[in-house]
Amino acid sequence: MPVEWSEVPYLPLLSIRPAEMRALEELPNTTKDRLLPIVHLRPWVGSHRLENATGRIAEAYGDRRVVIAMGEREQPNERPVHAELATLRQPAHGFREWCSFFEQNDNYIPAMQFSPEVPEEEAQIARLFGLERGLVVIIERPAFGFMGVIARRVGERTGGGQGVCFVIDFGIASRDHLQVAAVATGYINTIREHAPAAYVALSASSFPDSFVGVSDQPIYERRLFDTMANTDRLIYSDRGSARVERQTGGGGQPAPRIDYPLFDLWDFYRSDDLVGFPGYQQQAINVMAGGNWNPALRVWGTQMIERTAAGDMSAIGSPQKATAARINLHLQLQTFYGAPGDAEDTDEDWSG
Repeated sequence: MPVEWSEVPYLPLLSIRPAEMRALEELPNTTKDRLLPIVHLRPWVGSHRLENATGRIAEAYGDRRVVIAMGEREQPNERPVHAELATLRQPAHGFREWCSFFEQNDNYIPAMQFSPEVPEEEAQIARLFGLERGLVVIIERPAFGFMGVIARRVGERTGGGQGVCFVIDFGIASRDHLQVAAVATGYINTIREHAPAAYVALSASSFPDSFVGVSDQPIYERRLFDTMANTDRLIYSDRGSARVERQTGGGGQPAPRIDYPLFDLWDFYRSDDLVGFPGYQQQAINVMAGGNWNPALRVWGTQMIERTAAGDMSAIGSPQKATAARINLHLQLQTFYGAPGDAEDTDEDWSG
């Protein structure tokens, strides 16, 4: 059965990384049933086989439908999993291996890959569309100039975009959301000229790189979406509150920080004096004492903050755990955006 895009409120772009998979895994079942994550395929931590990555997706999300897209190439390419991914990237015979990958995984909704070899790309579109599950077309900034060409190729092979969702990925979002909204409107019109039946998602991330002197920030990608004059067949997307560019470390451990998402805002609680778990505990206490704390929002991320404030050292004591808690809360709120009662309507038990 093709995905019903009209029933999808949120398309977060995620990656197979520990914090993101844990955040997804710990969502309430009702939330998992409602959102539709787009997971970019990459190796799972230090594993040697692709099956470890797909196994982690299943562990986090069960057999629910999930969109799978090809992740970026990574260096060094020395493990067997990198060879497996390279095989899936090959455009030969209409991306035969990529298409076979989806045929072997019934709950995966395919995202197409691009290729300079036009016949192979077009054959891939036709074969993936023939699976009758739906098709996702992610267009990043470098390809914006080819928006019309891409939309035409897809539209011609999908009955004008039947069951297709284009994801316009702006990458980094900032306070210029009004200007970006005008640009986005032009891109949407271009897509619908060639694929009038398609849905479109707008995606970006504005999560900051520096937090010195920053106590909060609007979620600019949400502001961008809410600025759009016409939201017909338009779906909200972001990176689940992860950054566009991964921080590669250096300079030691970052200062303990706990981020608290709201529907339209992030609150940041950063320790400038305490390090290690005491710093996280103090910031968790500060989060709960802050004016935006919502004790009625009962999800895993909430529980992690509460446990940290109470002195549970197995809760948030590292940047990775803090990130997982933030992403878990953000995914919950964006899935039920603007509906506090629905976001709070959970009845779940969480593991530690």
